Amino acid sequence: MGGRGNAGLGGLVVTYFTNGEDELALLSWPVQPTALAPAIPRPTYTAAEREVLAFVLDGATNAAIADARGTSLRTVANQIASLLRKSDASSRLELFALHVRG
Repeated sequence: MGGRGNAGLGGLVVTYFTNGEDELALLSWPVQPTALAPAIPRPTYTAAEREVLAFVLDGATNAAIADARGTSLRTVANQIASLLRKSDASSRLELFALHVRG
């Protein structure tokens, strides 16, 4: 997945992404942290999970990740499930959004 471009509208930032088939738009507003806002702890990932995350952020499929890493599809699926659980994300898109903003 790569960003096609950004457009701003009154502080709103719209970033368009495509994975070759679908076009997605990520909407965000710049938010200034306040003294009352608690710090959000970052998940701790294993080295293998960080490697898989890099592939996920590039939009790679599970099969492509398994092939590139020389592991099974089941191993990749387990590592992605672990990434989702640790980051409290419910989808690859949400995982992507959390780490692009991060």
